[in-house]
Amino acid sequence: MTDPTLHEALERIVRLEKRLAREREARVQAERMLEAKSLELYEANESLRRAALDLEAQVRVRTHELAQARDRAEAADRTKGEFLAMMSHEIRTPLIGVLGMADLLAESSLDPEQRQQVATIRSSGDTLLVIINDILDFSKVEANKLELELGVVDLVDEVDHVARLYRATADGKGVALDVHVDEVTARRVLGDRVRIRQIVANLVSNAVKFTERGSVAVHARTERDDDLVTMVIDVVDTGIGIPPDRIDRLFQAFSQADASTTRRFGGTGLGLAISERLARMMGGSIQVESDHGRGSRFRVRLFLEAASPDGDEPAVVRSAIDPSAFAALRLLVAEDNAVNRKVAVALLARLGVEADLAENGVEAVDAVAAGHYDVVLMDMQMPELDGLDATRRIRALPLDRQPRIVALTANAFESDRAACLAAGMDDFMTKPFGLDELCRALARCVPVNARPSSATIASDGVTAACHRDASRWASRWASRWAARSSGAPAAQACGEHDVG
Repeated sequence: MTDPTLHEALERIVRLEKRLAREREARVQAERMLEAKSLELYEANESLRRAALDLEAQVRVRTHELAQARDRAEAADRTKGEFLAMMSHEIRTPLIGVLGMADLLAESSLDPEQRQQVATIRSSGDTLLVIINDILDFSKVEANKLELELGVVDLVDEVDHVARLYRATADGKGVALDVHVDEVTARRVLGDRVRIRQIVANLVSNAVKFTERGSVAVHARTERDDDLVTMVIDVVDTGIGIPPDRIDRLFQAFSQADASTTRRFGGTGLGLAISERLARMMGGSIQVESDHGRGSRFRVRLFLEAASPDGDEPAVVRSAIDPSAFAALRLLVAEDNAVNRKVAVALLARLGVEADLAENGVEAVDAVAAGHYDVVLMDMQMPELDGLDATRRIRALPLDRQPRIVALTANAFESDRAACLAAGMDDFMTKPFGLDELCRALARCVPVNARPSSATIASDGVTAACHRDASRWASRWASRWAARSSGAPAAQACGEHDVG
């Protein structure tokens, strides 16, 4: 017989061997699983590493593509700016001769029919100039490059000036053009006089254009709250009106109410788009309500700052200046275009000024170096040496007294003005210019003690003054009026009927 104790020991050994075998099998399986998981993790890590490298490569490629796209966009923007500047110069240059000669011809002895023909030439040239200015203004607005100039604006004077501009046209159509200055709590405000006048002129021009019979009324008023002024101008007409479904197109660029309007009345469709954006730059808006076939009301609201009663005003000539004030000026005209030289000489002659001539920048520099000039009218684009480089060379000359240099250019961009001032020029005139503009420019060149008492002229530094950033101006004042101006999109009904 087997010893029971030995039997139990053998059974325990068998069980331990089985247990050990199971543990070995489990360990082998665990090692296999660990190896599989490690391999899986390794492959996943490698996949992530390859994905990261691929993503980095894609980012580098995309960054390069974006940089190329940016460079192309910047190059396209520069090309566009250069093209617009070139077109402005190339179109304005012959237009200077047309308008200048028309003005001179109008001053000569003409019979009524000839005078009417000259007036037609002048009117057509002015229309072309308006179109050119609209296109340039729109391009500047689109590129956020249009800047506002801050100066004292007299609301009543501006409205009266615009009305005078279009009264003859209205009278010719048998349409009454009336101006009503309602409650004016602040007549003098700080704003961009040229742009405010541009907005009002566009609204009045459209009202007269689209009104065949009846009347056009301009109502102006201001509402004051401490140092802030709300300028409200309504232009009401009895014209053709606007269909309700077309009102939303009014403030779109290159758009009019319908194609028949363009065929019948002409126009680029830019005026209202530009005016609405100018109003928004000043923290305001333009609103419209219309009854198709019966007339329209356009309302412009601008939020401005009240001007102090004794505040400085922009450089203006208040009344006609005695030409003798300019007779002592020694003046040089640097202009490469023969027709423009003729126009400039003729206009200067009417002011009693005899001018020397230079046909390019090199001749201008030589002339200034050889003689003593008080004023140089300097064209920006000339052969051999342009006006900017000619100005820099003149400023480098060892002269006892430097002349006052006035840029005379067909380039109408603010960047051109800045370039002129940076080069050392003192003033800036955009072609085409008339006798009034030339008179103002020369008035700023006359020594203070030689100026006639009949004129009020600001100092030489005024030319570069009064520039303010439009966005800061708009945010400063419009933010305080947000509750009153918010929720009033441009193409909506005025919602008020307090103006008849």
